[in-house]
Order: sequence, then structure tokens, then C-alpha cells
Amino acid sequence: MTQPDSNPQKTGPKQLRLSWEEWLTVHAVATSSDPAAGPYETTVVINTSLATDHPQLPALLDAQKIVIEIDSFTDGRVFGLARLIRDKIGFDGDLEVSGDFLPDQISFLKRCGVNSFSGEDIVKDAFNYYSGFYQPPRQGIDEVTFIRESRKESN
Repeated sequence: MTQPDSNPQKTGPKQLRLSWEEWLTVHAVATSSDPAAGPYETTVVINTSLATDHPQLPALLDAQKIVIEIDSFTDGRVFGLARLIRDKIGFDGDLEVSGDFLPDQISFLKRCGVNSFSGEDIVKDAFNYYSGFYQPPRQGIDEVTFIRESRKESN
């Protein structure tokens, strides 16, 4: 388990970075103990192999940040997992992707609810790769069919 940051120079809540298994243990203890024990900002690190029907997924709502680690850029489960965390569970904190992903996947991950990425070098120009999308949007971005219809109406 990651230890809290105890640097006396910093102010604010202590930072904890926990794996999914550690989070389940800590969350069970934290919810049954005194909430005044101290302010912690918790980051929970999960992997794409996490079952999307796991009964404890709603416990992620109590975390401040979730990091989804991708082992291989070919693992498409990250898209469904991100969408599930945002839409079905209702997580509104920081959702980050870390690991082996490609720049052209960033735009699609963003559409699934991911709002931060590790490896900022990759992220710089990634949002300029595509100008339109065919799948329905999650975050209010127009899809290609809507753009085409609006162009027909203006002519």
C-alpha cells in the first residue's frame, strides 16, 4: 500500500495511491470507521481485466481519482470500462489512462469519459487527428451524421 505523503511543506489532504485490491480493503475499513480520521485524496489504480459486473464497482465513487492501466494498446476493454465508470457508476472525479496506448486512441478515450492521460508527449497533438466521429457522442460532441444533415439544411 502506498503511504500517505507526510511532507510538512505541503498543505491540504494527504495523497494515497492504491491498487484495486488495496482500495477494497481500505474502503471497507474507512466506511466503517470515523470519517474525521483525516482527509485523504485517494487514487485507485485498476486494470482493464477488472470485471465490469464486479459488485464493488460503486465503491469507486468515493475515490478522487481513478487510473486505468492499459497493458497493451490492443486491449479495447479500456473504452467500455471508462464509459461504465462515467455513465453507469456516475464517477465525476479525475479518470486517467496510463500505460500502452496510442495517440490516435486519445480522442476516442476522451469521448468515453477519460479526462487525463499519462505521457503528456503523446497527448499534445492527439486531438487534431480526427475532425468527425460516427459513433454517438458521450460528451456533447457532434457526430458525423449530424454534421452532414446540418450542412444539407444550410444549402
